[in-house]
Amino acid sequence: MLSTNARKMTSHTNRAAARDRRARMSAARRARRCLPLALALALVSGCGGGGMVSATTLYPRLLPASSVPGFGLERKLDWSNPVDLVGEGVALPQITHPSAGVEEFQSAHLKGAVGEVLNRGAGFNVTAIHLGAAKFDSASDAVKVRNWMHGEDLQQPCFSICAFSPMPTKVPGVPNSAAVIQTTTGGRRGFGPANYRAEFTIGPYLYWAWFQGNSSPQTKSTFEKGLGRYYQHAKQQKS
Repeated sequence: MLSTNARKMTSHTNRAAARDRRARMSAARRARRCLPLALALALVSGCGGGGMVSATTLYPRLLPASSVPGFGLERKLDWSNPVDLVGEGVALPQITHPSAGVEEFQSAHLKGAVGEVLNRGAGFNVTAIHLGAAKFDSASDAVKVRNWMHGEDLQQPCFSICAFSPMPTKVPGVPNSAAVIQTTTGGRRGFGPANYRAEFTIGPYLYWAWFQGNSSPQTKSTFEKGLGRYYQHAKQQKS
């Protein structure tokens, strides 16, 4: 028969072993509970296209200044923050609040955006071309924002009485594009100021350009050729 001390030691060992088994079973139950969450997170990250895209990754998608004769690079812009994107990069009509633009980009699962300003001349004679590029979660998201921007372009830029009359136009050689020329009413044809706006998509990427020039056929042709160069450059970039 076991002595009293031996029985105590055996009982202590058995209790320790039982505690160890319970601890292992509890850990196994926690792991089983966490597994569905881990799998769900993995699926979301796998299907959602990952996180944000850095500005460094997107900058090469912008049209180089060397592709626009007579223009130089004034500045590049990191639009990781959609507030900066809408405030600096989107030509909204005065009737549209910037917050509406922020909501539009965010709801379309914006992954990142960049921009640049190319200019020519100085002072009151400066001409500035604004270019932008953004990546979204999907091609349909990019198209959604392109359509929204085009709708904004079709509104008169002024809040009330306005001298500009927006008209849609097609850009030859640039598929999945939408463009508008806002020309002034009255005055000598081809000499009044005009606002040029255009957007196009390639997969989950949205590209856009806008500037103010005159309403002459030569400026319209330059606009179309420049957008064509932008499209050809963007098409060469890796997805």
